[in-house]
Amino acid sequence: MSLAALDRLKGCHEELIGALDGHDVEAIEASVARLRRAVEEVRAAGSWRDNPQVKDRAGQISRLADAARIRVNFLTDLNRGRIDALDMLRGGASGARYGRDGALVR
Repeated sequence: MSLAALDRLKGCHEELIGALDGHDVEAIEASVARLRRAVEEVRAAGSWRDNPQVKDRAGQISRLADAARIRVNFLTDLNRGRIDALDMLRGGASGARYGRDGALVR
């Protein structure tokens, strides 16, 4: 596996994080599409465990993926709260909420 493919993957993660932080839906969608292609490229290359430098870069990318996941979960919860507030204003019951583990909170 080449470091260039991992650098593209890392850049895609950084771009996605920026789009998530900017709350820009179009940028998020474009970033996700580029990230998908970069992931496919890295998966096709394989054998990343053989090179310590590649393994280190993969660890950096894993941390970026976690940062993006946290942002997605935060934005999902924020939107769910907005939907629940609108539902309550309409006289409806509050909607479903999910805990940190992803399980439905009743």
